[in-house]
Amino acid sequence: MHGMSGKYYRLKKNAWIFYRTSFVLLAVLVLYPLFGGCMMSFVLPDVSVEGTVSWLDREVLSEIRAVQAIGQIVLICLPALFLTGFITGEKRLLSKQNLAFLGIGRRGSMQGVLLAITGVLLLQPFVYALMEATGYLLPYLGDFGRDLLENQKQLERYLIFLAGADSASEFLIVVLVIAVIPAICEEIFFRGYIQKNYEESLTPFRGIALSGFVFGLFHLSPANLLPLTVMGWYLGYVYYKTRNLLVPVLVHFCNNFLALGVLQLQRSGQEGAGVMASRDVIGSALFPVLLISLPLFLLVLRSFNRRFAVKGA
Repeated sequence: MHGMSGKYYRLKKNAWIFYRTSFVLLAVLVLYPLFGGCMMSFVLPDVSVEGTVSWLDREVLSEIRAVQAIGQIVLICLPALFLTGFITGEKRLLSKQNLAFLGIGRRGSMQGVLLAITGVLLLQPFVYALMEATGYLLPYLGDFGRDLLENQKQLERYLIFLAGADSASEFLIVVLVIAVIPAICEEIFFRGYIQKNYEESLTPFRGIALSGFVFGLFHLSPANLLPLTVMGWYLGYVYYKTRNLLVPVLVHFCNNFLALGVLQLQRSGQEGAGVMASRDVIGSALFPVLLISLPLFLLVLRSFNRRFAVKGA
């Protein structure tokens, strides 16, 4: 009887953790775009929803970047730190208990960091191939697929605009807004809080799978849901094996920094030969690159798995 009551208690506790975490996740997924929309309306009061493309005005670029950064900090990072305090019982946001729960401050190895970063570099061609395949297949879904593709093109134009930098100092601001802040805030929330709780209430595999999927949903890019989810799974795997949040933060930063480089190439393509021409050059070399990068990625993953064969506490 005691064993049955103990099992019932664990199931009830796990269910409570799962529903609590899912509620927090749903709230963030809803509030984050609403917050962005409200802030954009405040910054650009004369722009309607239909006038999205007209937002691309460098006179308000600094304000738009500020909205991006504030949204990440206020609605992604701070809630995770605050809610972690309810789990640990420590109300100070940056207390040792809260940081330890999230995986911040744990000792790690440089070898593990280098392997994880090498893995994400080798994963890039595969992710890009998924994006290209999705773009090729979407028109076959009729009007729905073409609408998704058009929305994705508008998003790309917006990101190219956001990443535009005409000086070294402006480029540092772009790196901060597009690479540094999202890497820190999103990893604290999706890996440190969401995945950690889902692993506890479900299983590690299901926790990684579910948190990686909602990570893809969070980016509001239906056309790129699959490649974003794949990246979320890799980040979740790295965090699960190391239990050191710094590792997925660095991996996430490297991924975003590479994406920033692609955006800069697309921006120069807009001013020169054109975006499609630059993408065709990349696409023509994609298959032979995949033949090399995928086997190497699997080798790195195998080495990483051996290095962290025993999950950290």
